[in-house]
Amino acid sequence: MLRIRPTVAMAGRVVACASVPMLLTGAASRPGDAHLAVAQRLPTASTGLKAEASGRPVATVGAAFQMTAGRHYGERTNASGYSVILRTGPSSAWVFGGTNPGGPSAPVAAQWDGTTLTTATLPSGLSSFVSDASATSATDIWAASQYGRYLLHYDGWQWTVAKRWSNGQITGLTAISPADVWVFGTTTDGTSDVGTWHFDGYSWQRITGLAASVCRASATSDSDIWAIAASPASYSILHYDGTSWQPVPTGTDLEGVQPRDILAMSPANVWVLGTKADGADGARLVLLHWNGATWTSLLTEINAWAGRLAPAADGSVLVTATPADASAAGLILQVSSDPAGWPVITAQSWLDDGSVSDVALGSESQTLWASGAILTRLGGEAVVWTGQLGHALAQSGLGT
Repeated sequence: MLRIRPTVAMAGRVVACASVPMLLTGAASRPGDAHLAVAQRLPTASTGLKAEASGRPVATVGAAFQMTAGRHYGERTNASGYSVILRTGPSSAWVFGGTNPGGPSAPVAAQWDGTTLTTATLPSGLSSFVSDASATSATDIWAASQYGRYLLHYDGWQWTVAKRWSNGQITGLTAISPADVWVFGTTTDGTSDVGTWHFDGYSWQRITGLAASVCRASATSDSDIWAIAASPASYSILHYDGTSWQPVPTGTDLEGVQPRDILAMSPANVWVLGTKADGADGARLVLLHWNGATWTSLLTEINAWAGRLAPAADGSVLVTATPADASAAGLILQVSSDPAGWPVITAQSWLDDGSVSDVALGSESQTLWASGAILTRLGGEAVVWTGQLGHALAQSGLGT
């Protein structure tokens, strides 16, 4: 497995278990094709980007990001955006997205070598964005469209349509091996028109029972899969041990939380990212962490819509989000756990221009690749940023 984690947010509002990227929503426009300037600054209480949990101080610091590649797809007046970046090698990745979000659109995919993008040829006749992707190797890559309801596969030579559905939405995709691929399709209200499907290398089978309500999942192996399940009334965490799906009690940690993403780094290092309503228009980021025995949670003071989780170095995770108060256009956090298992935000970076949809650790441990979009006077461009993780500021009590 190269990357096992589900997907991103609906534009402009919190919709759990959905995959369409938060692209171009609230992003500042830029004149023509001028170079993207990204400001570096430290957060203050007024920005809404400060975070702490139950008296546990956390370190925050900004880091500069630079747009290193951009592409416009479709009509000149269309907006374009990348919704997923998927690392497939030490210095290579794929980015996926589409044109004209919110209207008639077409999917796009491109290979990224750390400096340049090469657009790939996809099967003809497809519509809508590619919203999620997962890979077991550079020659076994899967990509899905939430509203297009199709699954694509890349074998190292070409992209083909692996499966289509006639109704519903695809909300999650997890590839463990070429003969072990999961597709999930349960929406925020618990509707499971697509449902849960498993590919064994030969055929697809629809899975019933508890698994039918899964909208997102992340795996460390074929016998260690963690998932978010949705019902009309609540959300829950499930675990698959290779034989059966079982609920994982979370106590009160999910009360009032709309979980967005889940990432399993190991059986004793599992993360859940979500949003909790805060007033009429506000939202606060929430992080849950499983240390193999218990859950701990962090209700941050960050006023933002939750996005994606991605693996970072040393067991920590990366978080993307979109500030709800327009204090910035895109936000990237690094989060680790302290010795007691509590989530701690150790670095914080943001863009003043553009919307960040996804992030991946680049070829060096401190280099990040981020995907998303920027507005132009005519429409918008799909872009890739590169940047450095900020170093944590020393504060008393951090990690205690």
